[in-house]
Amino acid sequence: MKKIGLIGVGAVGSSFLFALLNRNVEANYVIIDTFKDFAIAQAKDLNDAACAMQNNDSTFIVGTYEDLKDAEIVVITASVKPKEGKLQDRMELLQDNAKLLNEIGLSLKKVGFKGITIIASNPVDIMACVYQQTTGFDAKKVISSGTILETARLKKFVSQELDVKPSSIEGFVIGEHGRCCVVPFSTIKIGKNTIEELRKTKKLSEKFLSELGEKIRNEAFEIIKGKGITNFGIGSSLTEIAEAILNNKKVICSLGVQLSKEFKANGIYFGLPVAVCKDGYEYLKDLNFTSQERKEFDEYSMDIKKIVIEILDKIGQKHNLKI
Repeated sequence: MKKIGLIGVGAVGSSFLFALLNRNVEANYVIIDTFKDFAIAQAKDLNDAACAMQNNDSTFIVGTYEDLKDAEIVVITASVKPKEGKLQDRMELLQDNAKLLNEIGLSLKKVGFKGITIIASNPVDIMACVYQQTTGFDAKKVISSGTILETARLKKFVSQELDVKPSSIEGFVIGEHGRCCVVPFSTIKIGKNTIEELRKTKKLSEKFLSELGEKIRNEAFEIIKGKGITNFGIGSSLTEIAEAILNNKKVICSLGVQLSKEFKANGIYFGLPVAVCKDGYEYLKDLNFTSQERKEFDEYSMDIKKIVIEILDKIGQKHNLKI
């Protein structure tokens, strides 16, 4: 049976495991978490869920890094909690999380892990870059969840506006998971129609299109304002990635991947559509972005590259990144 590891079994990690279970992805699941009693309780509860199903022989245990050496996939959702009673700036929080990903990466490398890593610890692309630079793992075997969630939100808003199924919408959000994401309207299709055709026929209004990018960027804040966390959307998104890897689907998803030499910010992780497969991901040959979309992508990615270099230098991690 397949083996899947999870490091960090909080709201996001447990949503991911429960989504996999309900997709009937049978596996031996190994959980690692700083709070061991909590992790044991989560494993017990998930084992109950598996046994309530007629044809699912999945098992859940709380294990060690040694248990992950032969895992096909390890998903990392672990994150450092902000220090109580202290207002930390963004760079300090980034540095704390970078240290954590550095430790996790070294622990996995030490036991000889050879599988694929999916990183959902925020900020996902910076953390994926820290992890890959720390481990030296093949870049195509290290993936961040990237802009897969922004892409789902794009489909949600457009499908609601046009009253069509989200699956009928082709297109991706690229860039950073967060404020620096880019919506490449030139690549989006709804059925056989382009965005431009729907704009001309006024099926999509100028107001809707002008506000769409900001709605996508703000949706996480709206959810967090209401319930304190986002977990189901990212949990399902991580499941899509894991299933595509396990079944070699070569489905196209917008993920955080290492930018190749053709990009200005080469070497860092940033959101692009790629084909997800058993070896991790494969680059697409033709992305067909407009010059303005590419310009925004390059500007945002260079800003992130400067932050990544600063973080790696602060934690004392050697790297091969240059501005």
